[in-house]
Amino acid sequence: MVSWLFLGIVLAASTVLSVIATVSSITVPLLVAVVIGIVFRPLVDTLERRRVPRIVGTVLTMLFIFLGATALFFILVKGFIDQGAEIIRQLEAGWASLEAWLLQFQVEEEALDSISAAIADALPALGQGIIGLLGSTFSSAAALLIGIYFSVFILFFILRDGPEIEVWLARQFNLKPGTGTAIVADISRSIRLYFRGTAITAAITAIVVAVPLIILKVPLVASILILYFFTSFIPYIGAFIGGAFAVIIAFGSGGAETALIIAVAVTISNGALQNAINTWALGTTLKVHPLVVFLVTIAAGVVGGALAMILAVPLTAVVIQTVHRLRQEGVFAEE
Repeated sequence: MVSWLFLGIVLAASTVLSVIATVSSITVPLLVAVVIGIVFRPLVDTLERRRVPRIVGTVLTMLFIFLGATALFFILVKGFIDQGAEIIRQLEAGWASLEAWLLQFQVEEEALDSISAAIADALPALGQGIIGLLGSTFSSAAALLIGIYFSVFILFFILRDGPEIEVWLARQFNLKPGTGTAIVADISRSIRLYFRGTAITAAITAIVVAVPLIILKVPLVASILILYFFTSFIPYIGAFIGGAFAVIIAFGSGGAETALIIAVAVTISNGALQNAINTWALGTTLKVHPLVVFLVTIAAGVVGGALAMILAVPLTAVVIQTVHRLRQEGVFAEE
């Protein structure tokens, strides 16, 4: 009986994931809009308390979000585009140095050639840097535009109609009027603290990696740290992507010894140090087991790409906290 139940759960989960994956170009930006709306809604509430009409506060907040996102996007993209040719040149030099070093250990040259061809095909995508986050989620420009179109609408309604959403939420579950507000407050607090804690962790670990990069005079330090910082928002996986980028660049500029030092720094930064900082920054904020974090991150990557991997953990924590709050209110109590 238990085996049939387990099989049913697996089949149901597979079906749900397949459906979500089919429409991920729409669902992922909608989730992004929900998260942004939850984070910035207190700004609209503050403006309303200062006698600014809520619709005006909503428009001003959306304008602020748009200008901030646009400025950040152009800073990141411009930084990588301006360094694009140099990034590709350094990666090619790094791989050539690594290949020559491996040949000393009687590694088959054919295997290295096949890997080299694969890396050469991937270099243009690597040179785009942060743009790859969007490419892993949106299959085309049309999908991106559709996602943005829907996201703007849902963000507008979350910011403008936040109090009404709380009342509706409480009414649907026959809860006390203040319970809907408490649930939204829990969600808002969890998401804000998660991204703040993750940013603190990414910044501290990036500094640890930056020190040997600067001392050893590895080129493209700024590009390495930008990629390392933003990929750190993908649990367990992202920081190693940025770390691998740093190691290859180090191989090309300083050889095996320099690359080994950078690899050690990346390993320490992404291992014990990151876990210690996460425990301090997120330990009391998100009570989610590390295994759950790993599994939902992988599942989100399969379903919705890099953006979904970034959102997977905070949204999972939100679901857990919401269920806990509803259980306290007796919603799941047996009749």
